[in-house]
Amino acid sequence: MDRSKTKKIQNTRIVMTNIFMGLSVIAIVFILMLVAMGFSFNENGGLEQSGLLQLSSHPSGATVEIDGETQFSRTEINKMLSSGEHQVKITKSGYDTWETKVRVDAGLLTHISWVRLFPLNPVTEDVSTYEQARLISFSSDHKNLLYSEQNSTKLQFINLQGDTLKTNKINLSDILDTKDSDTLRAANLSVISWNNANNKVLLNWTHDNIIEWILADLEKPENSINLTQKFNLVFNRILIANDSASKLWAVENGNLRLIDLSNSAISSAKITGIEYINNNNDVVAYLRTGIATNDAGVESTVRYLETFREGESGASLVADLTEDNPTNFTIALGTYWGEEWLSYSSNNKVTILTGKYPSYGKSGKNTLKTSLKREIDYAPTRISTTSEQRIVAYADAGRVMSFDFETKDYYDIKLNSETSTYWLDDYIIWQYEEDKVTIRDFNGHNYRDLITETDNQLPICLTANNKWLYYFDVKEQEVETTETEEGEPATEATSEAETQTIQYVLKREKLNI
Repeated sequence: MDRSKTKKIQNTRIVMTNIFMGLSVIAIVFILMLVAMGFSFNENGGLEQSGLLQLSSHPSGATVEIDGETQFSRTEINKMLSSGEHQVKITKSGYDTWETKVRVDAGLLTHISWVRLFPLNPVTEDVSTYEQARLISFSSDHKNLLYSEQNSTKLQFINLQGDTLKTNKINLSDILDTKDSDTLRAANLSVISWNNANNKVLLNWTHDNIIEWILADLEKPENSINLTQKFNLVFNRILIANDSASKLWAVENGNLRLIDLSNSAISSAKITGIEYINNNNDVVAYLRTGIATNDAGVESTVRYLETFREGESGASLVADLTEDNPTNFTIALGTYWGEEWLSYSSNNKVTILTGKYPSYGKSGKNTLKTSLKREIDYAPTRISTTSEQRIVAYADAGRVMSFDFETKDYYDIKLNSETSTYWLDDYIIWQYEEDKVTIRDFNGHNYRDLITETDNQLPICLTANNKWLYYFDVKEQEVETTETEEGEPATEATSEAETQTIQYVLKREKLNI
């Protein structure tokens, strides 16, 4: 036997085996990578890439149909689907139905997190009765209600999360810094905004044709501040600049100032000529009007959209709007998944910019990129966004245009009523229509009745724990009174008269049956 030849054959076999095993491992890893990336073979034997669809719902445990086929799993589910549009239907016994078309992109995750089902036969209960309201405001985190009755000297700060309401009564004298009961009872109050911690509110107090700005501390009312009196200035607008509301942006006579309550200071004018302003914490965006002089010495009015950041020495130009000559102008700012955005409308032109707010210290130029620029057939009068700041909506009577910062899609929605629209949560719009409240998703889909047989247009709230839907019912009640002709307490022989009083009944529906 030729030992050298035998050994050579053995070595060759070992090498070939190792090569085969290595190629097999590479092939397996490659196949697993393709599977992880959503690739699969279609019915024609071709390789195609799928996308992952995630579906969650409130309440969970709902049945899911995709393209007419009932899925084995219930919400929440993950499902690999071919790229393109798919019909999704979600149902649960005792609840209404939610369905829409969903676009799945190859190799990407599509997360549908706004599916909300409401009971078909909701159980409604009266939880509290109040005298006629002069102030109703639900907190931005959907946990609390601020209520003040007409002719009352108190505010009621009500926690809505539990089965039983927890109410803290606050003396208006601690907030308005006056002991005059007549003044307290006649005070006209309105909530401008809540801070992010939802323990302070910015109030307007109107009396004797004077508007005063109040920062009310709901946990320590004695620490509330009358900003108008403290700084002895007439403010056009005030914006909360941080979570604790220790810093505020203020516009006075067209001048932008920064209030720092930690040291009770107000800055000199940062910017002048401001007409409209909004902010995202320490960054403000505004429409500024000024006068420019050309080479011939002729003056003309100019209008600029600019941003200003706390701590910087100057403003940054975003857009020159002089030619637009805006008569209807709105601005909103936000941050979604670390990406900053600025959205504005000038007359009937809507522009949405994303990226990073410009910094004066670096270049002073606009570094935002255009995600949407289009003309619509109406001039928006209201702009709003949600707490998550994923969706922004422009509205006017009977119309809404919404934009999704995750998908960069926009939706034109024709409403059935010209009443104002509001956010029920981060994805659902509600409004009053004749004698009912209706809802629809931010893209216009899943139009449904939410509350029937109501003719008042008062705020409603879906609580943060997804347990309750709160709303008000207004009732007129006839009260029999007995008086003498002189108005003194009557005897049995005097006649009875009827008067009407208005009561506000706080109702709620349980969402998880």
